[in-house]
Amino acid sequence: MSKGPWVLVTDGGHGGSRDAVAAVRALHAADYLVALTVARGSLLALPSRYAQRRVTVPFVTEPGYATAVRAEASRGPYLTVLPASEAALGALGVSVSHLTDKEGLSEAAGRAGIPAPPSRSFSDKEELLAASSELDYPIVVKPRARQAPALFASRPEEVGSAPLGPGPVLVQPYLTEALRAVAGVMWKGRLVAAVHERWLRIWPPRAGLASAAETAAPDLALEARLIELMEGYDGIFCAQLAGPYLFDLNLRVHSSHPLGVAAGVNLVALYCDLLREAEVPDETLRPRTGAFYRWLEGDVRHLAKSLTSKETTLGSAAISLRPRRHAAHSTESLRDPGPMVSRLLYAASRVHLSEATRKLGARSR
Repeated sequence: MSKGPWVLVTDGGHGGSRDAVAAVRALHAADYLVALTVARGSLLALPSRYAQRRVTVPFVTEPGYATAVRAEASRGPYLTVLPASEAALGALGVSVSHLTDKEGLSEAAGRAGIPAPPSRSFSDKEELLAASSELDYPIVVKPRARQAPALFASRPEEVGSAPLGPGPVLVQPYLTEALRAVAGVMWKGRLVAAVHERWLRIWPPRAGLASAAETAAPDLALEARLIELMEGYDGIFCAQLAGPYLFDLNLRVHSSHPLGVAAGVNLVALYCDLLREAEVPDETLRPRTGAFYRWLEGDVRHLAKSLTSKETTLGSAAISLRPRRHAAHSTESLRDPGPMVSRLLYAASRVHLSEATRKLGARSR
């Protein structure tokens, strides 16, 4: 079988992130050739074996990242560059930048008829900390332009631990509605494909991503509103909701995309096919319902914490972790073990560093 053109995947230089792994494997499944950016010193240095070429670039936080990625794209026979992290997307740019800003997204979602959680904005973390005692807990704290994960806080003392960088931050109420997502491809005003996900469990708890999910029946009214929301955008997306509330929109490859591939809709490959002017059906492509996805690392941690807090029983946890035939997985793969091994080594290094820091602190006391 002949191979398709080259695609350059970049997650900001780490190489082994779950989003990058999802992109590389999805492209390989559709016979595309994949190049992957990797920075020197990356702790996720064992990327997928399906990346036929590795391109050295600076980390996205260092000067020259965007220049290096664009230079590689211009000198290689690439069909496109696929961002696989929010930082990479921000550095490389997107046509609808207002949708990557949390306040801009909330306003646009409201105009499209999709409610967003009420938000309170602060100019920076210091202003947030000064007002932390006035907030109505529990809350979720997140950067206005996403540079770090969201943080759940149940009391003022927890706000200070939010891993926020410089710049504006938002505070939103913690939503208890069921979590779901719609991943898909927009193209010239059309919703070409849509994968509706029902999230069963998440990690980290209360402000994390799906560790277990399954495909669900489509919400056609929501799809119509998403089309209006993303007017002017062509590409891959993943909209995340709690009940009716849109709390995030990723305009890039997302870690849960393996679910669509397993259920018959390869969103990453479909977008690249469209760039090659391939014909697609007039009707929106949809996966089979009931397909299952697991991020094993996150799911084990979720269930372990649930056992510790007595939110579940050992029997229920064992049933939840039972193997599922034809399940889609995140980095975990025996055929492509590099990303899984890389994440285990990274986790071990973090534990070692934490222990060394603790011992150093004990000695200083």
